[in-house]
Order: sequence, then structure tokens, then C-alpha cells
Amino acid sequence: MKNIVVLGSTGSIGREVLDVVRAFPEHFKIVGLTANTNSKLLKEQKDEFCVSVTGIGEKDLVRVATTAEADLVVISVVGLAGLLPTLAAIKSGKDVAIATKEVLVVAGELVMREAKKHNVRIIPIDSEHSALFQCLLSGGKKEVKKLILTMGKGKIAQMKNEELKSVTIEQINERPEWKMGNKITIDSATCLNKSFEVVEARWLFDIHPSKIEIVVHPEYICHSMVEFIDGSIVSEMGTPDMKRYIQYALFFPERKEMRVTKGIDIVGKTLSFENAPYKKFPGLQLGFDAIQKGGTMPAVMHGADESAVQAFLSKKIRFTDIPHVIRKVMVLHKVIKNPNLNEIISAEQWGKEYAIKISDNKI
Repeated sequence: MKNIVVLGSTGSIGREVLDVVRAFPEHFKIVGLTANTNSKLLKEQKDEFCVSVTGIGEKDLVRVATTAEADLVVISVVGLAGLLPTLAAIKSGKDVAIATKEVLVVAGELVMREAKKHNVRIIPIDSEHSALFQCLLSGGKKEVKKLILTMGKGKIAQMKNEELKSVTIEQINERPEWKMGNKITIDSATCLNKSFEVVEARWLFDIHPSKIEIVVHPEYICHSMVEFIDGSIVSEMGTPDMKRYIQYALFFPERKEMRVTKGIDIVGKTLSFENAPYKKFPGLQLGFDAIQKGGTMPAVMHGADESAVQAFLSKKIRFTDIPHVIRKVMVLHKVIKNPNLNEIISAEQWGKEYAIKISDNKI
């Protein structure tokens, strides 16, 4: 029986985590839950799973994350709110299953350093990173030639350059597979989300950025690959269903039969791969630039993206302006090497503020 804390249990990922737990009541016990504002659903979850430790809002996240009997803490809260509880869980010796992208994008170097120091595991739930995590079990770090992150090819990606200038949020939300909120859907369309994944992969797997590659994979079957030095390429394939990755993270290092989703019939399926469209979507390069500069630059990139996306939603800038605003902010930033937590948080805020000024034509 594994004792689990779920931070963000009323959100989409948090609810799916509880679906997996429901399917395996003999294996898991929920010992802590938090919600941002949805107290009604939190109470229903608390009663259903007989949970004694719960919390509402950011103020309770660290307290619940460090629940004494917890074996695994699932981080599925939105945004940077997940950073402090992640660090707290690590320092209290808990393994962490992480679904919150911002934690590793903004402070991946710090988080992974603490994880190594306290001898805890960071298990990714995000599909691409879970895929890489699984593929890497096929060989040692010195045997890795490159990590290959896959990305989809929806309607936005198939548009001509001139069409992209007038893209609307309604068009962006017409996604073929994953259904997500406005922010991450826009990030996926601009390819900033893939840039964030590059940063995450660099720290999660302690891999040099020169060994990270992005390829387009329109079929949404292969969720990432690892190429080894002997020429072998190992991939993780399956249905695009987050519950698969959640189940893998909860059971790791074991695997169990799937009870909450169906597998994929590979017969009749085709797989194709294309070069990443760096010229068409300049946001793809920003992640590589951020980790090359290092220090506070990934935090600044993330903060700038937050404001640039909001400026697009407010119709202050065009869709195609988003990566250019972010690059301008990154050029203006003076990197702090080996930053502490306060410097990281300040840099992210600085990125937000300067992106607002640029979007408002004040710089």
C-alpha cells in the first residue's frame, strides 16, 4: 500500500489521479489533498477517500506536501504555486510525481539538485517526459546519443506564415487530441510548450542540450524516443491518455495491468516524422537559448511568456508576436548564475513585468 498526497486534487490532472486510485484501492491510500478554491469538490474527495489532511489555497500546500505518512506527493497545482511544496516534499524525503511544468522550467536546476541531495525520485507525469523516463531504462546515461521529443501537427502548424498573423484563440482551441486550458493550448500553438519541455528534459535527465532534439510526429502515437550510441532508438507508444502516465508514475518502479483506459491496436497505424519547423515557429528555439544562458534565464523566459500570452488574449499583440516579445525580454535580462530560490522567483516576475511593457509598447 502506497500512501499518496495529491496537491491540486480538484483540477483535471488531480481528478485523473484519483480515478487511477479508485481503480486500484488495494494498492493506494490517499493521505492528503489540496484544492485552490473548489472547497465543495475537495470535501467530497475528502469524505470518499477518508482523508484527514486537506487544505485550501497556496498557504496550505507545504503543510499537506510534508504529511508524515506520505510516500509519494503528486504535484498537479497550476503554475509556480507548485514550487515551494515540491521543494518541501523533497526535503522531507518524499518521492515526487510532477505534472506541473512550471516547477522544472523555472527552477529545474535547483529542484534536481535538492532531489539528489535528499535521495528522492522525481517521476514525470507529462507524456513526453514520462516517455523519455521509460525509454531511458533501456540504457545508461553514457550510452545516450540523444533524447528525441515529439510534437504534434495540428491546424495551426499547417497554416501559411501570413495566416498565422491573424490566428484567433478560437482557432487555437480546435486541437485534434489533448484538450487543455487556454494558456497551455496557446503555448502548444506557438511551440513555447515544446521549448519548456526542452528545459525540463535538460534538468530531469541531466542531459546536455546538444543531445536534445525535437521532431514532428502528426499521428500522436509515439510520445518521445531515446537514441543510444549503438544506433538503437527506443520509443514509448500508446494512446494519448494522461491516465496511462499517471498510473505509471504512481506504481513506479512496477507496472500493473491497465484498468482506467484502453491500449492501442498498432495494426493498420502509420508513423511519420518530420523536421521541427524552427523558422516558422521561432518559439521552438527559445528553450535551447534559455538553457544555454542558464541561471535565471529559463525563469525569465517563462515569466515573459505568461504576460505575452495574456497580451495576445487581450488582443494587444498578434499570435506571431508572442515569441518575439519573449526574445526581447530575454535579450534585456542580465543572467544570475546559480541563483537561489528568491532570485529565481524575482527573475520570473521581472520577465512578466518587462513583457507587459514591451506588449504595451512602453519599451
